[in-house]
Amino acid sequence: LASPSLRVIADHIRACSFLVVDGVIPGNDGRGYVLRRIIRRAIRHGYKLGQEKPFFHTLVPALAAEMGGAFPELARGADHVVRVLKQEEERFAETLALGMALLDGAIGKLSGKQIPGETVFRLYDTFGFPVDLTNDIARERGLTIDEAGFEVAMEEQRARARAASKF
Repeated sequence: LASPSLRVIADHIRACSFLVVDGVIPGNDGRGYVLRRIIRRAIRHGYKLGQEKPFFHTLVPALAAEMGGAFPELARGADHVVRVLKQEEERFAETLALGMALLDGAIGKLSGKQIPGETVFRLYDTFGFPVDLTNDIARERGLTIDEAGFEVAMEEQRARARAASKF
């Protein structure tokens, strides 16, 4: 595998498939959140390779064929793994396309080498675009993100949420 993105995808399909076979489903906390982040990172690497349609779930049968002898639970649960990964992929496809367009626009307007925390927060809060993904993209382009500015915006959002919940 010559491409770093291909290595990431190959590694991540194994990790995700075994997590799903073990009963983990993508979610917003704990192991489910870890699974969601791994899936989304793999999808983004596919996107970098020009893959704009759901593809990640289609790798499961080949993985099951390759490793099913040593891990029969993978062979038995392959259809379930495909369904779970496909559903998460479809959910993330819109987020990725929209988020990338907005991030590219923001990067195009930068005067320095740092993406403002407010921009990172808006991508995260409004569009569900993960901060670690923004950070990965920034790093690949020789940029950084304003993590302190992001934290300030996040804390302001939490304060607004607390104030609203008092009513």
